[in-house]
Amino acid sequence: MVLWKSIVLGVVQGLTEFLPVSSSGHLVVVSQLLKAGTSVAYDVALHAGSLIALLIFFWRDVVGLFQGFLATFRASSPPAVVRKRNVFWILVLAILPSGIAGFLLSDTIDKAFTSVTLVGAMFLVTGLLLFLQHFSATTRTVREVTWKDALAIGIGQTFALLPGLSRSGTTMSVGVYRGIRQEDAAHFSFLMAIPTIAGAALAKVKDLVQAGLNAGGYLDIGIGVVVSALTSLLAIGLLLRVARKGKMEWFALYCAAAGVFTLVAQAAGLL
Repeated sequence: MVLWKSIVLGVVQGLTEFLPVSSSGHLVVVSQLLKAGTSVAYDVALHAGSLIALLIFFWRDVVGLFQGFLATFRASSPPAVVRKRNVFWILVLAILPSGIAGFLLSDTIDKAFTSVTLVGAMFLVTGLLLFLQHFSATTRTVREVTWKDALAIGIGQTFALLPGLSRSGTTMSVGVYRGIRQEDAAHFSFLMAIPTIAGAALAKVKDLVQAGLNAGGYLDIGIGVVVSALTSLLAIGLLLRVARKGKMEWFALYCAAAGVFTLVAQAAGLL
């Protein structure tokens, strides 16, 4: 892949993976516009970069979740550790629906990525979901997420396997609809993203081993990891800041514009 195209796709992945605008949808559209497909090596690198950014930004949460996991095997633990244990298992419940669906419907989901019309339509759906957050009363924090909340958010993430329907936008929106504050819904969505992205990267590693690597593959990986990690860090900070201000309608307008552009561009033969 041409160097500048690798960098552009890395920036697109890093920014849109965590902003509620759908990284999968943007990669489909931008790849079509640039006439540049991504290699298996580059896909792995993009996911790895995003995962590194999450681990850096939320390292305290990751340590706490690990402590919560270990507390599962103890007869008793301090109240603070018990809370971490509860959050750990609530997160496990939240990622189960999409994990099962991704495993059972992988071929169907892969075919969906060939439909630019679907991408445009899902951009519009994402915009609507984000806009409707404005009408929800939110009071609860991430510590007050229940198993019912987790299951509902997890089902939302399952639908976000479709290209153009933002994973972070969907999971955040479901959380907000259930009364969780925007910033806390974003926080929970990011914690869900850690095992989700790790699983996606591991699934690609099998294909990478089968395909093998050449010199260009190593270059793709290096560029992808660095660019994706740096832009992902920026995106995480930006989303939390916007969520703190309760201004998700900015992203709603962007998704609506992206949806209209995608559908018009396809009709005009540009995609």
